[in-house]
Amino acid sequence: MKFFAALSVVASIASLAAAQGVAILSPPAQSTFAPGDKFVVDIDRHDSLTPSKELSVAIGLLNCAQQQPDSSATCDGIDLTQGLGSVLYAGPYTPQVRPGGDDLFQNFTVQVPEGFPAGPALLSVTHFALVGAVSWPMLQILNETVNISQ
Repeated sequence: MKFFAALSVVASIASLAAAQGVAILSPPAQSTFAPGDKFVVDIDRHDSLTPSKELSVAIGLLNCAQQQPDSSATCDGIDLTQGLGSVLYAGPYTPQVRPGGDDLFQNFTVQVPEGFPAGPALLSVTHFALVGAVSWPMLQILNETVNISQ
């Protein structure tokens, strides 16, 4: 019986986290940028009845070829929990209601570092919030592949 009670608690926590999770709405996956280009990262979160306190996000850009032992030209299998690469933004996440919508969002203008290597790269968003009445800490890492040209 204790097993089912513990399973129920884990399922409840997982549903709270899913409700408070964020999504990368922009740029679209497979976008292409050059070193020095500025672009907007639109981080979206659905509004929820579950109480939460948004704390921060970090936006990173990691060259995939430098992470693959075989110099593969893909980003498959790269573990972003080991590092975000070049940090483009790290600071508060204070989403507001999207005009004409019911979701929450915040846009961040970031820049591809000068000299960033060409090829596929992982654009990542790390999101940290406190969720629920007991302020359960939630850490979420999202990514999508973008391309860096020369």
